[in-house]
Amino acid sequence: MPDVTFAKINVRVRDVAAAVDYARDVLGAQVVREPQTIDLGSMAMVRLGGLIIEILAPDRPDSPLAQIVDKRGEGFDSLGFFTGDVNAAVADLESGGARLVSNDGRIAWVHPRNPLSLSLELLQAGEVDLTGES
Repeated sequence: MPDVTFAKINVRVRDVAAAVDYARDVLGAQVVREPQTIDLGSMAMVRLGGLIIEILAPDRPDSPLAQIVDKRGEGFDSLGFFTGDVNAAVADLESGGARLVSNDGRIAWVHPRNPLSLSLELLQAGEVDLTGES
């Protein structure tokens, strides 16, 4: 998969506010995005040592994210990478046997059922903002 740079890690938690408070007050992280509602539930972002950490929490007990947290627990969820061309990266991955969960042309997800047991998020460089300034 050519032309990628590390973007962020994603973590699953049950309580996004408590996770942000811990990251800021205990670890000294900078809050990049305050908790907000997104399609999956609640999301916030912090920066710690140059690393962006996206914190995701379910907003209701019957949501798909709540089911993932119940099944896999809290903690590491996935790695995100910027790429200059999401569709080209997807084509490259699929030609190598990767299974995709979704691809909207800006963000694509590689299914975690693979030999690394790793979910990857591909982000279109220049179109997905992680700074919180948009």
